[in-house]
Amino acid sequence: MSDSDIAARRLTGYERFCRSLLIPAGDLVFGHSVASRFRELQSLQWQSRDEIHAYRQSRIRDLLTFCAERVPFYKEAFLELGLARRDLESFDTDQLPQLPILTKQHLLTRFEDLKVQGFRGSVTEMKSSGSTGLQTVTLSDKSCFTEVYATQLLFWSWGGFFMGKPHLQTGMSLERGALRTLKDNLFRCSYVSAFGLSDADLQRIVDLIKRKRIRSIFGYASSIYVIARYVEKNDFRLQMDSIFTWGDSLFPHYRELIENAFSCPVNDCYGLGEGLQCAAQCEQHDALHEAMHGVVVEIVDANGQSVPTGQLGKVVVTRFVPGAMPLLRYDTGDVAYFVDGECKCGRQLRRISRIQGRETDIVTTPAGDRLIVHFFTQIFECVPEIDQFQVRQQSPESISVRYIPRPGFEHSILDSIREQILSNCTFPLRIDFQAVEKIPLEKSNKRRFVISTVPLD
Repeated sequence: MSDSDIAARRLTGYERFCRSLLIPAGDLVFGHSVASRFRELQSLQWQSRDEIHAYRQSRIRDLLTFCAERVPFYKEAFLELGLARRDLESFDTDQLPQLPILTKQHLLTRFEDLKVQGFRGSVTEMKSSGSTGLQTVTLSDKSCFTEVYATQLLFWSWGGFFMGKPHLQTGMSLERGALRTLKDNLFRCSYVSAFGLSDADLQRIVDLIKRKRIRSIFGYASSIYVIARYVEKNDFRLQMDSIFTWGDSLFPHYRELIENAFSCPVNDCYGLGEGLQCAAQCEQHDALHEAMHGVVVEIVDANGQSVPTGQLGKVVVTRFVPGAMPLLRYDTGDVAYFVDGECKCGRQLRRISRIQGRETDIVTTPAGDRLIVHFFTQIFECVPEIDQFQVRQQSPESISVRYIPRPGFEHSILDSIREQILSNCTFPLRIDFQAVEKIPLEKSNKRRFVISTVPLD
């Protein structure tokens, strides 16, 4: 029996209520199929590699023929490559390197051509975090959300968590709205801001954990790391049952401190703000398992060709669900490598290293404000007049912001950005802006959006 099955047997009465009634009820209200898809994924995760391969071939062929018929960008691309319908109907996932990579620049310049022609149904704009490249927008529909939510439930089950258990989540905005607030209350989620994280904020979080007897934490790796440092520094004794990180890199020293502070192993998850769940750690807390029934992850070189297992390369992802805007060989801007060998958990899902790259720095002020990279990307993603940005800090009292202006830029925009940053700071941080023509990439082909030499404390 798997650890996931054991965890399921230990569900509380309210967790069983959420599984059997609340989630299916949500499906009826919102037109999703999360409950049924989650049951499918629970079974599919234990398939043999041959069964997984056959499933993926069927899904990729359906996706490609759909794109050839309904998406102008891919109609054009397949025509240029000489790929007829019969070629797509016999396509193999191993042949994906024949196809062009979808870049963030394509999303900016070919947005209309990437839409599904004649699409009917509700559409939601999904914005990338902007932490690894250009900030972009994609489109998702109900089928995309079903796959994301069901895959999340599967990943969380690997860490022994199911909806209905009291948990804390760090996120972008406390303005949850009526619907999300209702969801938080029903599923016992205490939602706190991942931004700022002053000592006063951290003490309130600790008090909340104690008061609500929270035993699970979710959120950005860097924000949970800051919370864990505060817990350890003050010698609080907080035992967790499960911790899930996402959004930025879970560095080895992040993991070590978090696990020590909360006496609990961390399950790292890898997803994209564009609407994909790609991989996560299982009960073994080792390499991440690819979500092979929902996506195809490729690790490629600069020419888009697959690199050998164990070799570092760019992460490109294909989503099987087309939605309102298919994502086929989408360049995530991340770097990783495939891990050889089988996992002790018994799943035959491919294994991926943690997302590599340099540490996501945290801006720290003399008043104890701690601003993670997503604090800044949340601000800049709402400023289309700025193409790219980079925050640099060399002294506690100030930061400099490099930015690349786009057409329509006005200097009054900088005043608004300064006001938003300062409204989340206790300390009157000095902010200097510098317009530049280019912000260079790192050697790893990633762009650092926050570079600070100021110690966290």
